[in-house]
Amino acid sequence: MGKQKGFGPVQLADHAGLCRWQVDRGLVKGLVPRPALESGRWSDEQADDVAARSGEIREVLGDRQGFGATRTAELLQEATGVELWSCDVETLAARGLIDETGEWKDHTLYDPRVAAEPSAEVAEALREIVEQRVAWYASSATREAAAGRCGWTETEFENRAREAGMKPGQFGRWALEGIERLAGVEEPDVAGARMLGPDEAAEYMGVRRREFDYCVEAGWLTAVSQIRRTVWSGQYRGYNKTVVVPLYRAADLDAVLRIEDVDWDTVRTLKPRQVSPLRKFVSQAPKRAEAVRAFVEQLRADHGLVAWCRYANLANRWIVDWEPREDGTPTVEDVQALVAADAGLAPYADTVQLLGEVGRVVHWARQMLQPCAAVLIDTETHALWGSVMEVAAVDCATGETLLNTLVNPEVPVTDGAFAVHGISDEMVADAPTFDQVLPDLLRVTAGRTVLAYSEEYDRTVVNGDCRRLELPSGHLGRSANWDCVMEARSTWEGVREWLPLGGGHRALGDVQCALDVLRELATAPSWARPKVAEQVSA
Repeated sequence: MGKQKGFGPVQLADHAGLCRWQVDRGLVKGLVPRPALESGRWSDEQADDVAARSGEIREVLGDRQGFGATRTAELLQEATGVELWSCDVETLAARGLIDETGEWKDHTLYDPRVAAEPSAEVAEALREIVEQRVAWYASSATREAAAGRCGWTETEFENRAREAGMKPGQFGRWALEGIERLAGVEEPDVAGARMLGPDEAAEYMGVRRREFDYCVEAGWLTAVSQIRRTVWSGQYRGYNKTVVVPLYRAADLDAVLRIEDVDWDTVRTLKPRQVSPLRKFVSQAPKRAEAVRAFVEQLRADHGLVAWCRYANLANRWIVDWEPREDGTPTVEDVQALVAADAGLAPYADTVQLLGEVGRVVHWARQMLQPCAAVLIDTETHALWGSVMEVAAVDCATGETLLNTLVNPEVPVTDGAFAVHGISDEMVADAPTFDQVLPDLLRVTAGRTVLAYSEEYDRTVVNGDCRRLELPSGHLGRSANWDCVMEARSTWEGVREWLPLGGGHRALGDVQCALDVLRELATAPSWARPKVAEQVSA
């Protein structure tokens, strides 16, 4: 098949000296004509016309495609002094006061010029939007809070609300007026079926949370369901995390309150630091904590594993982690079988979780180091998010270098990029172009997980060159085939921030350094070693 006539969007952008997004945005704004050829491509005459008007197009559209909602909100806040959320930008766009200029990773981009220099009309609209948002938040509640107010699970609340003709409003929140109506019309026979979390259950019983926990530990209460809630973890550099909250039936709580051996009046009037009369009932039951600790010690002694455990208070469950051997064993299924066979721990199996966040990273890294499982790649580019100038790939299992080559990007390297990696135009003058290197890159990564230290960057630039040259990206075009070493490292180290690699900014050196990081991730962190193996989380 011969070369197609005319210009596609990528060729038109290159011909006119524009960015691809400027061509797309120019079409919407009427600055770029519709393709004249039946094939949906632009004619030579149209391409020359766009090239002649490229300065005008850049002046109208600017040199940046746009910012996401969060960054746009920050810029608008700096310009107007109004405290904004990203959702306020979405509302502003819905009113037609700021243009949506494209998408990046499924996130909408907004006109950067309006963000940097908002008009008086935009500033006034933002003040109105914020006032309405604040008022709605004050007169509404989340689904979780609404369900708790009514004493139902979230699913039960939604069903009752639907029967009453109620619908959620902005941000998925529910009007307080409607919630109070629902909370006051409960039928008597429904009261016993209410599902309450631990804190709500303690309030229902009229006791402290610790006394409620004693009731659970004594075996008087068993959770009948569970829900997921988002809580804040940490203090200064904390983050939101999702926890599992057990739910207890109100009728079961009533049954516990009828136990004759307990002086509930005394329990309800306990003062701080007073010994609870419920403790004697707990001492009669086997200790879950002791069973978990004994099981972890057995993993260490009998199986030679580095194992550790911690108690997750909010979820009321123990988490058991272990470092697998080089062959990836024992697996979760293997340890589940050991739990089931352990007479002391088996009764608590439903409240023991195998592998927490760190444990999952350790096992993932060990899987990536198995033969033929994964390949690590790294790229250097002619500019930030630019075209590939160098690419290297190594086998994660063996460390063998599978690919290491300079690439001629066919555009001059920028001063900023050269200052980072030191690859000059002269060094790549005789190097193969990306279309010549791509077959080798596809070959060495075929059938394996493609890892990169900064996966988003390397995946984006590789696929960007494929789009620019209209080349099939194959398995490299599917994000599910990629994974990120840096994100795994952040979880393993317990931080929520970007961690630099420190590999010298040449492709082979960086990829070898990333492989060292991957190997470290396949081991237990220092804090999980036996002397400090047991941790308690809030």
